Parts: sequence; C-alpha cells; structure tokens
Amino acid sequence: MAIKRVRIEDLQVGMYVHDLNCGWLEHGFLRQRFLLKEAAQIQKMRDQGLNEIYIDTDRGGDAAGAPTREEVDRGLDRLLKGSAETGAALQPARISQKEESVAARRILEEAGGLVEGLLHDVRLGKQVDPAQARPLVRAVRHSVLRNPGALISLSRVKAADTYTFQHSVSVCALLVSFGHALGLDAATVEEAGLGGLLHDVGKMKVPAEILNKPGRLTDEEFAVMKSHAALSRDLLTGVPGLSETVIQIAGEHHEKMAGGGYPTGVGGDRISRFGRMTAIVDVYDALTSNRVYHAAKEPTEVLKKLLEWSGSHLDGDLVQAFIRTLGIYPVGSLVRLSGGRLAVVVEQGEDLLRPTVRIVFDAGRKLRLQPRDLHLARASEQIVDYEDPREWKLDPVAFL
Repeated sequence: MAIKRVRIEDLQVGMYVHDLNCGWLEHGFLRQRFLLKEAAQIQKMRDQGLNEIYIDTDRGGDAAGAPTREEVDRGLDRLLKGSAETGAALQPARISQKEESVAARRILEEAGGLVEGLLHDVRLGKQVDPAQARPLVRAVRHSVLRNPGALISLSRVKAADTYTFQHSVSVCALLVSFGHALGLDAATVEEAGLGGLLHDVGKMKVPAEILNKPGRLTDEEFAVMKSHAALSRDLLTGVPGLSETVIQIAGEHHEKMAGGGYPTGVGGDRISRFGRMTAIVDVYDALTSNRVYHAAKEPTEVLKKLLEWSGSHLDGDLVQAFIRTLGIYPVGSLVRLSGGRLAVVVEQGEDLLRPTVRIVFDAGRKLRLQPRDLHLARASEQIVDYEDPREWKLDPVAFL
C-alpha cells in the first residue's frame, strides 16, 4: 500500500486524505489529513479549486492506476533537471555574494521598517503613499543587478511577529529578479517590485486574531482571510501614481490558471501576466519561510511543487522561467556533493546544475569544515541532491 496522488474527480468516500496538496491559504479544511465520510467533502474540494490530492491507502480506500508519491517525485525530478537545459535566465553576478550581502542586509533592515510604516498607515485608514516606497524598490533592483542571489537568499529569514512586512519585501525582490529574467525594462521591473511590496495591503483590514492565528482557520475565518486580495485591489485602486500593474498584482496573486482561485475565480489568460508571476512568487516565498503553522521547505523542494502545480494553479511556462531565474538549487540551499561533503550554494552560473558552492561539512565524519568555495562548473564533483539543514543542525544563511 502507498501514498498516491489522486484527481479530485476520482476521489471516493472511504478514501483517507493524506495531503490536500496546496498552500495553506488555498483550502478551508481544519485538517490536512482526514477520512472522507461524505460526498460533500469532495464537493467542497472541487468548489475551492483543488485538482489533485494525496491519499493514504493504508488508512482508507485505494485508487487503481494512480501514481505513488515516489513515482510523482521521480517525474518532478526529471522535469526540474530538464529546466536547466536552457541555462540561467539572469546575467552572472557583477560582484561577489559576500560583498553584496552587506548592502542587502542594510536594504532589508530599511525595507522592513518602511513597509511596516506603510501598512500601519493603511490600518489607520490612510491612503498608501507610493512615493515613500519607490526609492526602496530602486535599491532592491540595483542590488539584484549587482548580485541576483544575495538579497533573495537573506530575505528567507523572517521573524514571526513581522512576517507580513518581511514577506512583502521578499515578494518585491523576487518579482524584480523575475522581471529582469523575462527581459522587462527597468521601469516595468520597478512597477512589478512596487506591486510586490504592496500586494498584501488588504491584510491590514483583516482582524489580527485571524491574520495571526497559529492554527487552521474555520470556514468563516477562511472567508475573511481570503477577502484580503479584493481589499488590496480596492485600497490601491485610484491611488495617485499607482499603475495598473501594481493593482493587478495586488488583486490577482491568489487566482488560479484553472479557475477557482480568489477573489474572482477567473483563469488562464484572464489573469494578467503580472498576476500569474506573483502567484508563483507568493507561493514560493510562503513555503520557503518558517510560519507558526508549518516549517519552511527547502527551495528545491518548493520548485518541484511549483512544477507539480503548473497548469492547474500556476502558469507552467512562467514556472519554468522562474526556475531559471533562481537556479535548480537557489542561493542559500544546502546540498550534498558526490564526494560526501555538504555545501551551501553561493552563486549561480550559466549551468544551473553546477553553481558555485561553499563546502562546510563532512557528512561521513560528521565534522564541520573550514568553509571553502568550489566552482562546480570546473570541478569533478557534482551535486547529488539537496539536504534539510535541520537534520544536520546547520544554518546555511550563516555561511553566506
């Protein structure tokens, strides 16, 4: 028996749901795992735009012909490695990650305070002032141009009490990188970055006890939380100096390609390109960040999830472009080398499977090593797979 991925239309009462296979804001169930006791539960999944979930055949009914989780994972591995064939989407870093980290940390410190102030004004009923944010977005763009990975890797670290502000900064930085990778001009890239910075302003109108609730939301609370996308759109509409791009990002980042997202439920090309880009970025940052209700997943694992959700939730072509923006093993990832040592990815190169890494640990001897950089494009060693830093009690960011 096994964990299998099953389409919603193939679900039957008596099956045991192991994983709803979506981000936490994409469903209104109090638990991820439960026995399907009535058809209404399946209809609820369908109504909420879920397409495929995982069942546990040891604890409930089977689905003949459905792929096992291991089969799905092997397929996603092949797809992810295939993404590397066309090479990196961004130009190589102009300065080292170590040098840019100094500027990146300063930008993140200033950004957190600025976004907190902007969102606090919204909570008080004041209108957003985009002029305050534009210099920050420009600084983010210049940092990304100097070194694409520095600011993004450092922005993964978030404090629980300031998550909403830091998430907005991360989405800004990721959209700026994504925009450059797609060849957008500087002005358009900065508009996308501004949209990322402001995409969650509507959350300031959601009651704090719902916004910061550590457990799953009730159906009523879930409906209130989902209202933040429409609130964000409405709060930004008509603000002097804000482009349609910014408003599209705020209002569409929870829509789905197959429909069934929110606030409007439209799908496909009816979602703007910037809305589709932000849906990818928003999910990526949320899943790679620690939250009170889930531990952060490793970047490579999340990229595989983005591939799995392509077509139903996310734009598949844009997902491929996003992977080529960050790399198969994004900066800050902990990886295992073929020689048995663990290393942290510090720079991307043209070959996305052979980035520059910083060797930090001997897995065989369980021994910390004096950090040393290795350019895998010019070395005999290669990356075998990514690793979970928690299993090794290592903090990759500390080595950046």
